[in-house]
Amino acid sequence: MSQVYATVEKMVKEFFRDKVNLFFTLILPLFFVLVMPILWGDVPQTVIPVLKGGLTLTMISFLIMIGGQSNLAGSIAADRGRGLYTKIASMPLSPVKEGTGRILGIFIYICVGAVILLAAGLISGGKISVHSMHLFMSIGCYFLIALSSTGIGLIIASLVKGESAATHAGIALTLLTAFMGGLFLPYHMLPRIFQFFARVHPITSANAAIVYLLEGECVSYYNPLQPAQMGITIVLSVILFTSGMILYSKHC
Repeated sequence: MSQVYATVEKMVKEFFRDKVNLFFTLILPLFFVLVMPILWGDVPQTVIPVLKGGLTLTMISFLIMIGGQSNLAGSIAADRGRGLYTKIASMPLSPVKEGTGRILGIFIYICVGAVILLAAGLISGGKISVHSMHLFMSIGCYFLIALSSTGIGLIIASLVKGESAATHAGIALTLLTAFMGGLFLPYHMLPRIFQFFARVHPITSANAAIVYLLEGECVSYYNPLQPAQMGITIVLSVILFTSGMILYSKHC
């Protein structure tokens, strides 16, 4: 456990000291939460609190994506460039424990950002329906998003060598997924092929389930809790995470 704890401590300190990481991971989603409602124009005032709540929940998913796919991948590539893994290879250290410590570190970082985003969304007038069972299921969906995002981040870090390249690859993939999967546009406004993508991709599917559970179908625009869709979401999340850990332990 000492190896895991040491890695967690190192990761958390590095993430909170890096101002660029703080900007893209926290400030950017926070900007969307506070500014995007201004662009809604003639939306009836009665539905704005629910829409703000849905936007806040979605930006938490966006934050998790950035943390897992970009920050995690960039930190691994940076440590590889500094020769850290060459030193670790000569020590009796477990790659699984080191990888677990990295993932726990990014989870802590993400949780702090999620609390800040949630507080900002509620203070700005967002409304989130709190039902004990729905809240528990939503936390499970956020866990699936974290699994998928960290798995993708580990895959990127295993295949892309440079820190800048890994970080930007993660950001590009995050933005592409967000636009294609309906995080920035209502589901009914997406082209049919993008609607299919939104249902199949584990991150966008899990996000839609969260919004559906806590805000209702009027915000998610469809019911993502169909057994087939949720089954695919769970299976793909586990596959992405497992694949990422395997590639990380072999190539990093």
